[in-house]
Amino acid sequence: MIFVLLLVLNFILLRNFNYISNNINIYDTPDNKLKLHKKKMPLLGGVIFFFNLFTVLFYQFLSKGNFLAFQFNFFNLTQKIAIILLILFFFLLGLIDDKLNLSPYKKIFYSIFFLSIGIFFNNNLIIDKISLSFYQNKIFFDNLSIFFTIFCVVILINALNFYDGINGQSCFFFLIIFIYLFLKSNFNQFYLICIFVLVFILYLNLSEHLFIGDSGIFILGSLTSVSFILEHNINNNIYYADEIFLLLILPGIDLLRLFITRLLKGNNPFYGDRSHIHHLLIKKFKLITSNVILLCLAVFPVILYFFLNFYFSFFIFITFYFSLVLFLSLNILKR
Repeated sequence: MIFVLLLVLNFILLRNFNYISNNINIYDTPDNKLKLHKKKMPLLGGVIFFFNLFTVLFYQFLSKGNFLAFQFNFFNLTQKIAIILLILFFFLLGLIDDKLNLSPYKKIFYSIFFLSIGIFFNNNLIIDKISLSFYQNKIFFDNLSIFFTIFCVVILINALNFYDGINGQSCFFFLIIFIYLFLKSNFNQFYLICIFVLVFILYLNLSEHLFIGDSGIFILGSLTSVSFILEHNINNNIYYADEIFLLLILPGIDLLRLFITRLLKGNNPFYGDRSHIHHLLIKKFKLITSNVILLCLAVFPVILYFFLNFYFSFFIFITFYFSLVLFLSLNILKR
């Protein structure tokens, strides 16, 4: 029933796409510096995902079915509302950023503020311990649990925001994440719905109808964070933290590389340039080839992890990533 409802919803959104774009009036305009696309593009990826997500949540409230990736009745009403509002706040933060271009410092401040409120009303969102495949004992964070949780979520969302840059890139990466969650959660229907919606947004993105925008990155990033934490804390479907680390290493290592290189050049690390991995790829290859390489890079360490231990998987990926960056950078210098 829910899939039929979403098919109807997305059909209506598609038929009224221009009307929605004109009324929301949030566009990404090319500036011939960092933004080199040919025409202004509506930043509606997050808006479309928002409509779908809250249609699902409303349906689940009415049907008293599963809530996100765990049993609906597990939490009290306050805890349920805390999760919904947390994701909603991040969506609105991204939407406001798309409209007003907030400073990085304001986005970090508001992110910490929203997370603190969400954690206060639902302590199941706190990462108080982790397990590592190469270490026998659990690592407990005790009094640092809240700070560690906020740090992890803020870093993840910002890394995903830095990583977004060419058509299809972020949609493909989030598809990998939700396919992983779908498999890990014993085929939870909610993740299948997220995959369905992402494929629809990916189609609109690749056909140059929209960009995913900060609203899309923030709502998907916050939902990813909540899902990872609850799959670990509540469902026990995710056991080792290093597996998640390898799944998310590509945007994370790209963020770290850019942060360090910008500091060494005397530039503000929070402000953009065209040195991201996707920028280097798109200067050498076509869009589809760049996305295929990024897909392979994202999946590569996770596949290695199934056959090798964490150390070898990490070392091989890091070697391959920096070799690729060096190759692409030298290719640009030769021009």
